[in-house]
Amino acid sequence: MKREVKVGVFAVAVLLAAWFGARFLKGSELFSNNYKYYAYYDQVGGIQTASHVMMYGVKVGSVTKITLDEDPSKGVELELSVDRRYRIPVDSKAKIFSNGVMGGKAVDIVMGSSPEYVEDGGTLSSEVGVDIIDMAGSELEFFKEKITEVVGSLTTTLDGINRLLDDNTRSLSSIVSNVDGITSLREQKVHLKEAISSLNLFAQSLGDNAEHIDTIMNNLNTFSTQLVEADLVGEVEQTVEHLNAVLAAADNEAGTVGKLLNDAELYDNLSAASDNLSALLADLKANPKRYVHFSVFGSNPERAAERAAKKGAKRAAKAARGGVTTASEDAAAVKQ
Repeated sequence: MKREVKVGVFAVAVLLAAWFGARFLKGSELFSNNYKYYAYYDQVGGIQTASHVMMYGVKVGSVTKITLDEDPSKGVELELSVDRRYRIPVDSKAKIFSNGVMGGKAVDIVMGSSPEYVEDGGTLSSEVGVDIIDMAGSELEFFKEKITEVVGSLTTTLDGINRLLDDNTRSLSSIVSNVDGITSLREQKVHLKEAISSLNLFAQSLGDNAEHIDTIMNNLNTFSTQLVEADLVGEVEQTVEHLNAVLAAADNEAGTVGKLLNDAELYDNLSAASDNLSALLADLKANPKRYVHFSVFGSNPERAAERAAKKGAKRAAKAARGGVTTASEDAAAVKQ
C-alpha cells in the first residue's frame, strides 16, 4: 500500500473519531434511534448541552441542542433526545429543575395521563420549577424579615427593661439614702440623749445651788453699786498728780532724787564704794587674823572685830562722799 493511501485512511479515522467524540460529549446517542422532542422557555439559566432528561428520577435522555428562536415570543428552544422505549403522553410537561445543590440543571418529564402520545419531533409543554437557590434565597429573605422583627421587638423590650432598671436604680438610691439617714438619726439619738441628760444634770445642779447663785448675784450687785458710788475718778486723778510730782522731782537736778538719777560722778563713787566694800568683806573672810588680834591677857576678839567693822563702814561712807581708801589702809587702821 502506498504511503499516500495510508495517510488518507489515518486522516479519515481521526476525523471520524473526532466527530464521534464531539457527539458523545454533547450527549448524543451515537448508535441509537431516539425520539426528538422540543420545548420552549422564557429562560433556561443553568441548562447546557448534554444536560440530563429525567423521568421519575431516571435518566432517559439528554439535551442535544439549545437554540434561541428567531421568534422572540417563543423564547429559547430545547431539543430533547429521549429513548424511544419511553412514550410521552401529550399532556406531559418538560420541567426545568435544579439537579442538586451545586446548581446543576436538568429537564424532568412530568408524565401526564392522556392515552395519546407525543409523536417524534413533537412539542412538549414547558415549565420552570423553583430553583433550590432561589427557594433558599426566598426562605432566607423570609427569615431575614422575621429576624428583623424579632430584633426590633428585642430592642423595644430592652429599652423598657433599661427604663425600668433606671427607675429601680433611682428608687434604690433613695432607699439607701433613707437608710443612711435613719442610721445617722440613730447615732444622733444617742448624742441627743447624752445632751439631754447633761442638761438635766445641769438644771438639777442649778436648783441645788440656787441659794449660792443668789448670794453671788447679790455680791455682784453690791460690788457694782460700790463701784458706782465710789469716787474712783477723783482717786485716779490724785494718784496721777502724785506720780507727776515724783517725776518732776526726779527731773530736778537740785533735789536728792535728781542728783541720784542725773549726777554721773556720784553714781561712779557709789559704784566704787560698793566694789571696795565687797573686796573688804572678801578679804575679811579670807584673812580674819589680819583684822582680829588675840591677847593672852584677856583681850576680847569680838570687840576688836566690831571696831574693825565700824572703821571699815566709816571708810566706805567716806569713799561715798568722795574720798577713796584702799584695803591696806583699812588694815592699818584696824591695827592701830
